[in-house]
Amino acid sequence: MSAILKFIREHHILAVIEQAIAKKKTRLSLNAFEITEIPTLLYGCKELEHLYLHLNKISTVPVEITQLYKLTTLTLDYNNIETLPAEIGNLKNLVNLNISYNPLKVLIPEIGELENLEAFWCNKIGIQELPKEIGKLSKLDSFGARGNELKTIPEEMTRLSKLRWLTLENNQIESLPNCMDEMVALVHCNIRRNRLKEIPESLLKCADMMFLQLNNNQIASLPDNFSTSCMISLEMIDLRDNPICDLPHLEHPFVRYTEELPTIPDLESESSSSRGLMGGTQVAQLAVNGVGLLPPPLPPPRHPDLILEMDLDGSSSESTDDWENSVNSSELDVQYQSDEERADNEIAQFFQAVGMVLPELSRYASTAS
Repeated sequence: MSAILKFIREHHILAVIEQAIAKKKTRLSLNAFEITEIPTLLYGCKELEHLYLHLNKISTVPVEITQLYKLTTLTLDYNNIETLPAEIGNLKNLVNLNISYNPLKVLIPEIGELENLEAFWCNKIGIQELPKEIGKLSKLDSFGARGNELKTIPEEMTRLSKLRWLTLENNQIESLPNCMDEMVALVHCNIRRNRLKEIPESLLKCADMMFLQLNNNQIASLPDNFSTSCMISLEMIDLRDNPICDLPHLEHPFVRYTEELPTIPDLESESSSSRGLMGGTQVAQLAVNGVGLLPPPLPPPRHPDLILEMDLDGSSSESTDDWENSVNSSELDVQYQSDEERADNEIAQFFQAVGMVLPELSRYASTAS
C-alpha cells in the first residue's frame, strides 16, 4: 500500500470512529479497510450495538473490546486472528458472532459465557474439537462449524433445545452423540462431506427436521427398521455420493440417492399445512439473507416442487453453496439503517474507490516530467 493511500485510509477510519462517538451511533462498519490493529479510539464508542470488522487483517483482539458492553452483533470473520481474549465472555448482550476464517485452532471455553448468543459461525478456523461449554448457549438458534477438523461434537451440545440450524459440513466426523434428538427444535442439519458410516438414528427422531443432508459420507446402508414416521416435518434426507447409492437399497419417498429428486407423496391439506415448508420466495431468500447471521424464520405452507432448492445455502465468495459464511455480514440489519447511516456507508465506499484508483494516479505522477 502506498504511503499516500495508507495515510488517507487511516485518517478516514479515525474520522469515522470519531463521528460514531460524537453522534453516539449504535452501528459501525469498518470492514474491508485493511485494518491490522483495532484502533484504540474505537473503545470510546460506548453506544455501539453492531460492529463489523470482517475482511481486514486483524491479528489480535484486545481485551478492551469488552468495554463495548452493548454489542449485540460482532463480525470478525476473514481476518488473521490467532487467539480470542477469555474476557470475550463478558459481552453478555452479544446475539450474533462470526469468527469464521481465522487461524484460531482452538475455540476457548469462555464462548459458553455468551448467554444471549443466537447465531454463532466458526467456519474454517482449524479447530479439532468444540468445547463442552458450548452446551451452555441455551438461546443458540444457528451454529456453523464447517471446514474444520471435528471428529464429533460434545454430548453437552445436544442440550441446545432452541437450535434450528446446524452446519457441520466438511469435517472429519465419524460419529455423533446418540442423543441428537434432544435438539428438539432442529430443522436443518448439514453433515455433508464427513466420515459417517451410518445414519445417526437419534436424528431420525427429530420431529421438526426438514432437511437432513448426509451426502458425501461413507454410509452403506439404512438402519434396521428404518422409519421417518417421527419426522413429521421432513422434506428430504440427502444420501447422494454415499456407498449405499451403488448398492441395493430401499427406495423411500423422502430419501434422495441420485440427482433425480424423490417422488413426494400427496399429503392431505391439513397435514401439509401442519408440516410447514419454506415457500419459493423464502427459500430463494436464503442466498440473499446469507449475508446475515440468522436465517429467516420458517414460513408456511409446504410445496413439494421447492425441494429443488434444498442445496441453495450459499453466497460465499469462496463457495457458491455456503450462505452460512456471512461474508457480507456488514449488510446485517441494513433495512434498519437511517438515511444518515446509509450516507456514511456511501462515504466509506467512496474512500475505498479512491484507494483503488490512487496507485494508478501515483504511477502517472511519478513518471511525469
